[in-house]
Amino acid sequence: MRVRMALVVVCLSALSLLNACATVAHGRYQSVPVSSSPSGADVTVDCGGRVRNIGQTPLVAKLKRGADHCEITMTKEGYEPTSVVFSKSTSGWIWGNLFIGDYVLAGALVDYLDGAMYNRLPKTVQFTLAPQPDARTASR
Repeated sequence: MRVRMALVVVCLSALSLLNACATVAHGRYQSVPVSSSPSGADVTVDCGGRVRNIGQTPLVAKLKRGADHCEITMTKEGYEPTSVVFSKSTSGWIWGNLFIGDYVLAGALVDYLDGAMYNRLPKTVQFTLAPQPDARTASR
């Protein structure tokens, strides 16, 4: 019985160390609205070295906050492809580890390791796609 109680106390103590403000506040992924004019452009996300087609505009892309590189590319037949590269900035939620009474180092470490301490910029993506020059008019 005593061993079981000690195990419960140790587990609860360990869980309290993993309480990280940025992780709780907004998680490891950031939702980014993506739209284009004209709509219906195919959207590809390259985030953390994993490239995937996520659908057609308008849509909401989920980007990993902690990935080293995130880029969205839009393509549509008859239009020039266009891309945007996202930067990372430190989220204000990381400071919650200090002010909300968390275990500062443990909470900040969890936020860093799961990437929740970052925000992706820009927060929204909207492009007006440029028509491709017609091959026949370009040769004249």
